[in-house]
Amino acid sequence: MQIEDIGEFGLIEDLARLLPEGEGVEEGIGDDAAVLAGRRRDSYLLLATDTIAESVHFRRRAAGRRVGRKALAVNLSDIAAMGGLPLWAVVNLGLPAGTPVRYCREIYRGMAELAEEFSLSVVGGDTFRSPGGIVISVTVAGEVEKKRCVLRSGARPGDVICLTGLLGDPPRDKHLDFTPRIREARFLGESTPPTAMIDLSDGLFADLARLCRASGVGAVIGESSLPVLDSVRRRGTAAVIRTAGKGEEFELLACLPPPAAESLCLELEAALGTPLTPIGRIVADPGRLELIDRRGTPRPLPDSGYQHFR
Repeated sequence: MQIEDIGEFGLIEDLARLLPEGEGVEEGIGDDAAVLAGRRRDSYLLLATDTIAESVHFRRRAAGRRVGRKALAVNLSDIAAMGGLPLWAVVNLGLPAGTPVRYCREIYRGMAELAEEFSLSVVGGDTFRSPGGIVISVTVAGEVEKKRCVLRSGARPGDVICLTGLLGDPPRDKHLDFTPRIREARFLGESTPPTAMIDLSDGLFADLARLCRASGVGAVIGESSLPVLDSVRRRGTAAVIRTAGKGEEFELLACLPPPAAESLCLELEAALGTPLTPIGRIVADPGRLELIDRRGTPRPLPDSGYQHFR
């Protein structure tokens, strides 16, 4: 059997079974971040890690500042999906021979700008020679109040499925410049925390299915409700489905209790300027994952989304 036979997440599940889990682990492998015993009785420590590699997640033609920003931002997006705040980061940087020092400085300038925006300290890391392209691996530690901590596994039948922002790619390589939805997640947690949440790193359909599996529920969403750019909508259904299914949007998919969902959507946009759009409902049947097309016909969720080993 090869890794292509089981895919990225099948491999993760297989390897996770080999690992011990000690004390102080509230939620281990399987969510956007690990949830660990905190510094205070009323909080948890969050630990998230991600890696971006040249020719997989970015091209060398991209400015180093944008590449560095993305390397940190993808981790902050995971902290946001848990409802938390980032605190510290360590950075491992793999460089092939001949990499200009100027490009390395730009990578760190991009990280520094985003770290300052979210009051995050970069406290260490490692550098090594990479036999291929540039590799940047970042680990972020954050914190979340226990009452605000959101897992993928808490969705309940009747919850309203909501999505921040607009899907689409108006600027070139938007995935290098996105702003992690930390503020939006914190706003939602102030009054009525989401029952479940995930960030869209692998595409709406794949990540929604992942959240539903973790929660043991199903979902029904509407094509006409998907918040895509007007330029995408004008190109028709195929463009809408393709845009929603692609990865690296890094918006938040949040499940909200029905009494609060409508008001929270209005309040979030008024407070932060970020649209929050209801796109469907959580249902009890875990085998029901449907997209209602513009004619009102239910269809299975498209089998799309980024997979490393497909």
